[in-house]
Amino acid sequence: MDLFLSTFENRIDTKGRLSVPASYRAVLERSRSPLYLYKSLTLPCLEGCGPERITQIVNAIEELDSLSEEAEILQTMLSSAQEMRLDSEGRMMLPAEFVAYAELDGQALFSGIGRSFQVWQPTAFRSRETDSRARAKRDGVPSLRLRPRSTSTEGAG
Repeated sequence: MDLFLSTFENRIDTKGRLSVPASYRAVLERSRSPLYLYKSLTLPCLEGCGPERITQIVNAIEELDSLSEEAEILQTMLSSAQEMRLDSEGRMMLPAEFVAYAELDGQALFSGIGRSFQVWQPTAFRSRETDSRARAKRDGVPSLRLRPRSTSTEGAG
């Protein structure tokens, strides 16, 4: 499985174009997937992923009562999602509403978080990272349960 990892900082040009890191583009190209970008529900950043992650989100929402507040909140995330077209140089045109939401000011920081990534205003990301590391040092690292990924052949027989 290809993952979005590491951090990259890129300049937003005067036309509002932002270069997607080459390693992120490679993840999408290997799976022949489009790139989706949407406003984070809880953080001042944008979130990006391929259709597999969007499908997981949709499936999770469908498990909820369709009239519930939880479903409504999660649907808000999907309603802001846009498929981003990359030009021949790997740049995407950021909509003004995305730039405003994440308070991007000429620079953007990509933060890979596994099956998706985030796009932050660089100073905001560094502040959050510093706070997270300080909390981990003070309170300890949260429990991380690593489970093998199930395969379609498990349980067959």
